[in-house]
Amino acid sequence: MSNTIHDERLELLRTISTDVLGIEQLEQTGKLTKDLRIIHIEDLAHALEAAYDAGLMVGHRVALGTDDEARSISEVFFP
Repeated sequence: MSNTIHDERLELLRTISTDVLGIEQLEQTGKLTKDLRIIHIEDLAHALEAAYDAGLMVGHRVALGTDDEARSISEVFFP
C-alpha cells in the first residue's frame, strides 16, 4: 500500500472522527483524560456508517476502473 493511499484513508478517518464524533485528533497523547472519550452510541453508528459507505464508494470506483474525483468522498458524506 502506498503512502498516498494510507494518507488519504487516514484523512478520511480524521474527517469522520471530527465531523461525526467531535474528536479533533486521532493520535494518542499519553494523557488518559485526553485519550479516552465517551461518545453516544448513535454517533458511533453514524461514524461507522460513514466509513462503511466510503469503503463502498471506493470499492465501486476500483471495480469500475474509474478514478472520477468530481466529488471527493468528504464532499459526499460531509457536504
